[in-house]
Amino acid sequence: MSVLSPERSQDNWARFAGLMYFFTVFDVSGVLIIARVSGNGSFLATAHTVAGSETLYRIGLVLGLIGALSTILLAVGLYVTLRPFDRNLAMTALLFRLGESVIGGVVIVLGFVTLQIYLEAGRDGAAGASRLSELGGLVSGASVVGTNVSVVFFGVGSTLFFYLLVRSAYIPRLLAMWGLIGSIICFIAFLATFVIPQSRELLTGIGGLPVGLAEPVVGAWLLIRGIGGTRRAGRLRPLAG
Repeated sequence: MSVLSPERSQDNWARFAGLMYFFTVFDVSGVLIIARVSGNGSFLATAHTVAGSETLYRIGLVLGLIGALSTILLAVGLYVTLRPFDRNLAMTALLFRLGESVIGGVVIVLGFVTLQIYLEAGRDGAAGASRLSELGGLVSGASVVGTNVSVVFFGVGSTLFFYLLVRSAYIPRLLAMWGLIGSIICFIAFLATFVIPQSRELLTGIGGLPVGLAEPVVGAWLLIRGIGGTRRAGRLRPLAG
């Protein structure tokens, strides 16, 4: 039975991480589906709309869950890929991305709670709309805050991973720098939403765009090219332990 060399195994993990970059897009797809179903009407109107598209709403939540799970697998793939270069920084990045996924999982739970509130409001009609509207507003607000906190954790983890990619030269430095700068912008923008919440939509739109464009490009590079072709003798300094 053949055993993969450490270099070949590391290259396979890099390609796996590249694949997972595309699966994390499910998270964004889920958010878009839920936003499309919910619309911008009154609470009662939204409740009736969601009740009429319950299955689609649930699909959006499940896609978000797949995205959160894929983030864990992505983080593990990047950790194994970059661990020989700097174990401590790679582990720190892994922990922040895991924190992102955990918080994202809580947001998914709140999403299912919001769905139940909408369904109950759709059944009760105007009679219980006021009470349920207040409850739904609280849960939705918690979901928004949770999402923003999750992205802050993402910003830190992604910054560290891209920093290691810049140092390791596993991918073109320009591409790695794009991801690094985009991650920093994302972190600053989403952190700023807690200070100036009235500009939340503008900040989140601008903050997420650069790294959102960089990730699929990096994913495609890792998936197709791996890191085998860029590894040079003496570049890595494996750490003990």
